[in-house]
Amino acid sequence: MKIEEFTLERIQSLYENTVEYNLSDSGVHPYSLRELLTPEQQSQVLDVELGYGWTNGRVELRQAIANLHPDRNADHVIVTNGSAEANFLLVMSLLEPGDELVVFVPNYLQIWGWARAIGVDVKEVLLREELGWTPDLDDVRKAISHRTKMMTICNPNNPTGSVLSRETMDGLVAIARQHGIYLHADEVYKGAELDQDEPPSFADLYEKAIITSGLSKAMALPGLRIGWLVGPAQEIYASWQRKDYTSITTGAVSEFVAEIAVQPAKRQEILARSKRILRENLALLQRWVDANGDLFSFVPPKAGGMAFIRYAMSMNSTELVHRLREERGIMLLPGDVYGMDHYIRIGIGAPAHHLEEGLDRLAAFVRTELK
Repeated sequence: MKIEEFTLERIQSLYENTVEYNLSDSGVHPYSLRELLTPEQQSQVLDVELGYGWTNGRVELRQAIANLHPDRNADHVIVTNGSAEANFLLVMSLLEPGDELVVFVPNYLQIWGWARAIGVDVKEVLLREELGWTPDLDDVRKAISHRTKMMTICNPNNPTGSVLSRETMDGLVAIARQHGIYLHADEVYKGAELDQDEPPSFADLYEKAIITSGLSKAMALPGLRIGWLVGPAQEIYASWQRKDYTSITTGAVSEFVAEIAVQPAKRQEILARSKRILRENLALLQRWVDANGDLFSFVPPKAGGMAFIRYAMSMNSTELVHRLREERGIMLLPGDVYGMDHYIRIGIGAPAHHLEEGLDRLAAFVRTELK
């Protein structure tokens, strides 16, 4: 089997811990356990037995996740080691060589890459910048064929931070239902909407929807490595069968903490913190873009921990990112890893002083290069 290098993850894993200012992350500055848990809960963690748990996730945790959706129970949920494992299991349980998958791009390209590796025919539908990085439904209709098995979208989007309108969500559901195909949505940034109420999940709108979510992004708990799939019970069971061949189970301590985090009141507390950090940092970024409007432009993100910035110079985005890392000690993600040159992804979930210094170094570098 030939697997294409997952360039986004490779460049981050190689360099994100080697720079002074890492602005490549797409999540929110993480909690510590002391900050997240009450003293009583901290004490309870010490009593958690470090044994094997349920291989599809602790029953109480699966039910707590199911409670985030109407008319769902624990059988509609599988808990995974991060949303990355959830995406992997999704591909392995629903797609076969020769199937057709429609992927909305730009996007986090894990599903795109793994599906291609197993012989799935991947078709791309572009999110349109002029539509606020959302799809034109006519483009979607043209992409669907009799071989299409599933379409997959990231909402809120990585890397642009766009959020689908309810009208567009309903349109995608109508197209999927018309053709009887699966609709997958990566919803790990859901809940971090900056100027609107949290929209419904695709899992609440369509009987053949399957969603990926987890605690790493909007919930600011990436170190727990807890993700999940929510979908029809039969498809979730199939993903559980595949999980027996991967990580077997998640960690007992992580599941204990996760069950606390997904309770409605605690979840809203966590999301309120995330939104406060992101709103303050987006305002900082907007001021910086306004002050450097001859060099940079963007569609402001509506959710999530990142912004997709267009820059006004001819340098390739991967070359730009490597030079910034080597010469200025800052780490960004190049648009190349999304197949879109002359853009960079900037994380806005970091501490404000960290973001501000990194942006100053970025602008100074570009101005020097354009002299």
